[in-house]
This record gives sequence, C-alpha cells and structure tokens, in this order.
Amino acid sequence: FSWISPGYPKATITETGHKLLPPCVRVIQGDGVDYETIPKILQSLMDKGFAADNIAFGSGGALLQKVNRDTFKCAFKCCEVTVDGKARDVFKDPATDPGKASKKGRLTLQLASETTGFADADKYKSSKDSGVQGGQGFLHYSPCGKYVTVAENKGDQAKDIMVEVFRDGNMPKIWTFDEIRARADIPNGPFSQPA
Repeated sequence: FSWISPGYPKATITETGHKLLPPCVRVIQGDGVDYETIPKILQSLMDKGFAADNIAFGSGGALLQKVNRDTFKCAFKCCEVTVDGKARDVFKDPATDPGKASKKGRLTLQLASETTGFADADKYKSSKDSGVQGGQGFLHYSPCGKYVTVAENKGDQAKDIMVEVFRDGNMPKIWTFDEIRARADIPNGPFSQPA
C-alpha cells in the first residue's frame, strides 16, 4: 500500500484515523489466504495506517477446507526423459522430506492381483530405509494394496490401467462432462443415474 498511496493523494481518513484510498483502487489478496493469515494481513495494514476497506480477500480452497496437493500427497513429476534417443530415469528424493520422493522411470499402474513374478526385494524402500539415493526397489503399492505402480520400465504395458489422454497436442479420446462425472462418482453419490 505504501507504493500505491503516493499516486492517490486524495485518500480520505476514516473515523479511526486510517487512510482510505479512492473507491476505484482496491487490492485483492487471494494467494495464501486462510483464517490465520487474514488477521495478520489486517494488523499489518492497520500498523501502517491503512484502512481495512482497502483490501478484499479471495475465498480460495484454504478458506473452505485447507486441502491442497500436499494433503493428499498428489503431485505431477517428471519420471523419464529422452536424451539423444536414449531414455533416462528421473527422480526427486529430498533429504528434508522423504515423503516427497518420486518414482523413477517409465511407470505403469497395475492391479496388484495381476502383477506377479516379482520378489519382496523388488518392493520400494525409501532412501532413508535402504541407504541408497532415490530409494531401492520399483514396486510401489497403494495403501489399500489393490494397486501397484511399477517403476523403472519394469511394468507390463498391456496391464496398465492408466489411459493416455494427451500427447503432443492431441487428445486421443475426448471425455464428455457426463462421462467424467460418472467416473468420479461414488455409488448413490450426487451424480448417480436413477436405476
């Protein structure tokens, strides 16, 4: 606000003694807004002599439920690159947060019941547990045990249950909104079709 204020010398002073910029000038703060940061932002404004009416807060997800990609451990990361025609595994293994380690190489998502022929030693162990940078093993089981991500290009492409939806600017299948709703719905959920 201190850099905006000089450009608008006609700011008024509120009954509480704070500067209020002309109605055509407001700041919208949406990023990083939640029930803990709003009071801090307002206090900072007050300390600098500006009225709270100068700012509006966006109501993003943090104000609704504070759910983000870290809540569900969901992130999209590069796992393989091709250099000079040769595939290379790529991974992330931060020392400060082993929970953010990523999978290496070409991946397939398969039903665990259909993924056979591997040993217990092939199950993934983090770098912390294995002492090997990037971890050791290529089988990443889901918490429920129903699915397994097979990394390092050791999976069976014919058993991959993931569907390619985008490649080089093309979409091999266009999903309708109703199809997406049906796939995302739970039995007897809000989008269920009457029998």
